[in-house]
Amino acid sequence: MAETEQTAAWQLSDGELASMLCATEKRLRIEYARHLELVAEADRRGLGPSNGCRDTAAFLVGNLRVSWQEARARVAIATSGRSLVGAALAAGEITAEHAAEIDAVLAKAPDALETQQLAEDEATLVSLARQAIPSTVRKAGQRLLAYWDPDRREPKDREEELARPKREFRYHWTRDGRLRFSGEFDSEAGRLAEDLFVPLAKPEPKDEHGDPDARTTAERQGDAVAAIFELAARAEDLPLRAGERAVATVTVQLEDLRREAGPVLLDNGDTMTTSQLRRLLCDAKIYPAVLGGDGQVLDLGRAARTATPAQRRALAIRDKGCTRPGCDRGPKWTTPHHIVFWATQGGETNLDDLALVCERCHHLIHHGGWDIRLHEGVVYWIPPAWQDPQRRPVRNKAHDPPRFQAAA
Repeated sequence: MAETEQTAAWQLSDGELASMLCATEKRLRIEYARHLELVAEADRRGLGPSNGCRDTAAFLVGNLRVSWQEARARVAIATSGRSLVGAALAAGEITAEHAAEIDAVLAKAPDALETQQLAEDEATLVSLARQAIPSTVRKAGQRLLAYWDPDRREPKDREEELARPKREFRYHWTRDGRLRFSGEFDSEAGRLAEDLFVPLAKPEPKDEHGDPDARTTAERQGDAVAAIFELAARAEDLPLRAGERAVATVTVQLEDLRREAGPVLLDNGDTMTTSQLRRLLCDAKIYPAVLGGDGQVLDLGRAARTATPAQRRALAIRDKGCTRPGCDRGPKWTTPHHIVFWATQGGETNLDDLALVCERCHHLIHHGGWDIRLHEGVVYWIPPAWQDPQRRPVRNKAHDPPRFQAAA
């Protein structure tokens, strides 16, 4: 590792680069934990007032040139006394953002909450933070707040705002055929929109050529909005204007599909790889066709989905959403993935061979080096060797109830 650390970034292999990114991130977290330890001691000594500053936050702003928001957040985390959060930070297991989200939730704990229960809830959030992004921890924290005080009442002015929320949406077509829009939402609808944008607008993994997602933040968010509209368009109770949605016809030999060999030709002249096709066929509409020797269509069967509605309902109950560790997308954003590709087992689709995955995480299975398996009714993801040389299976905890048993 020491030799690798001295190597210029451009000289590293993909595996070494990925490992170094993980290692340096862990060191940053550990150093941040040390920094918070110093902030806590500075606050205990009154270092800010003794140096002519109003408080510790003002000292950080004046001397470290950080924003007021950042300074106050550091002081809050450093002086919170959250032992489990501090230990996870010191071990490099969670980030500063995780710690801030956890502290923001625990700071709102009711006075009547028992100390033991508060410690267990802290352990719950820390355990989730070890595998999920900060926004997921925030949402779990919101569920905890509701669990702590289910009967809390909103202030009167807040009730009036909720009764008549302000929601505006304006749009018009431009001369070049684009839809331009603007508007604003109240906080409740805004949070709902943001909760959809955050996971849907994340950068996609590298493509088959190793190129990263080239979209800007605005472009990714635009794609997220389009995905939301597509979901709404598929709703059963939404009337259709043009009958069945578009269907693409592909031509590929069954053996090539099984072996992931050769390109796949679409009816519009485009091509895709068989690995891409296998990902799409995990839950696609398939028209089985029988061709004669000269390519004449002898029989074109009916479309069939690889997972039945009953199987989808069972998967929603069992998996509760995307099964990748840390992903909080619910069942409606997922498709059933075949743990063992259906074409290699005679085309059968069995419940014990399916797992729910969202579109973005689906790429990781087919193109990112991840494996997946089902053990005693629980789906486990096996990371690539560059992320975990021992490739230890991990299950997703993002869908667990607010108070699940904290992982060791």
